[in-house]
Amino acid sequence: MSGILDKYDESINSTYNYTYRMLMNLKNIKEKYINLNKVDEITLEVYRDSIIKKYETLEELTWKLLSKIFKADGLDINSPRGCYKQAFKEGLIEDMIVWNNILLARNSTAHIYDETDYEAIKNDILNKYMDAIESLLKKISTERL
Repeated sequence: MSGILDKYDESINSTYNYTYRMLMNLKNIKEKYINLNKVDEITLEVYRDSIIKKYETLEELTWKLLSKIFKADGLDINSPRGCYKQAFKEGLIEDMIVWNNILLARNSTAHIYDETDYEAIKNDILNKYMDAIESLLKKISTERL
């Protein structure tokens, strides 16, 4: 009889351990879910500011690359707007309005004090400007280098 009771106890312990592990997994999942939904506002602000800062650098490097390309062609263009106009004339840039907005956004980032404006610029960077810059870089890579 004790063999049956031992197996019964072992079965109960095994079921208990399994249930305990499942409950702990469920608890961990719930904690991760709650933490994911409570994204820290500071983290979001740092992320946004980081995107804007990297964008400022990217825009600066982009127009300076264009300036060097045009200089190799004998054109001395030393301003972002001038470089974008020339790139448009040469077909490297498709939509001059987008590139004017890229430059305006870059110039305005140092003078924005409203969180809503920061968010709008971040969204424009991610949803509009990155595609335009990527398109330009592909054209430069295939046509100019």
